[in-house]
Amino acid sequence: MMMATPSTRRRTAFLRRHGTALACLTALATGAVAHAQEESAPEQRYRFGLLVDAGAPHGIGLSAVLKPLPWLRLQAGPTTNTLSLGVRGGLSILPFQTFIAPSLNAEAGHYFGSDYNDVVDWLGSKPTAATAAIRDVSYNYVAGSVGLEVGAASRFNFFLHLGLSYVRLGVDDASALIEEATNESNITARNLRLTATIPSVKVGFLLYLF
Repeated sequence: MMMATPSTRRRTAFLRRHGTALACLTALATGAVAHAQEESAPEQRYRFGLLVDAGAPHGIGLSAVLKPLPWLRLQAGPTTNTLSLGVRGGLSILPFQTFIAPSLNAEAGHYFGSDYNDVVDWLGSKPTAATAAIRDVSYNYVAGSVGLEVGAASRFNFFLHLGLSYVRLGVDDASALIEEATNESNITARNLRLTATIPSVKVGFLLYLF
């Protein structure tokens, strides 16, 4: 049988008196290290979400959003200007990962055919009897804008975009328009294409789902 030495008895007594305190200190130190590792871990980055916006002249849109990189956002989805339905796709460049940040945005879209007289009325003019037969008016557009993003690095993001849109309007049968302008009948015309560059504005929000 081994005899306990005085030093062994002193260590045993010390552990009995202070064992609980040492265990608490060890647990606190372990928790502090774990918390520090959690704080230093990269912030969770959301990639997929939904975007809703409204503006002029391109109406209301709902888009699926993909964010493959922290500074790049892609979106695509349906739109409506209350006259017809359309589709669009675009991208946004977010150079700063801050709560409030600027953005550079580009978008292209297409609106399917709608009644010409509704388009004229929508633009603030009065339709005429001569144009009543024109039913199919569609247009394509390309837009560029600068924006202000609130919550750019967060799960919920509000934005305001201001820019310019290049619009190309197509009328499949423009005979009635030319007949009205020239007071001539029996005119045959090719498809009419009108282009314009106009200001555009858009406000909206997006929510990242995961």
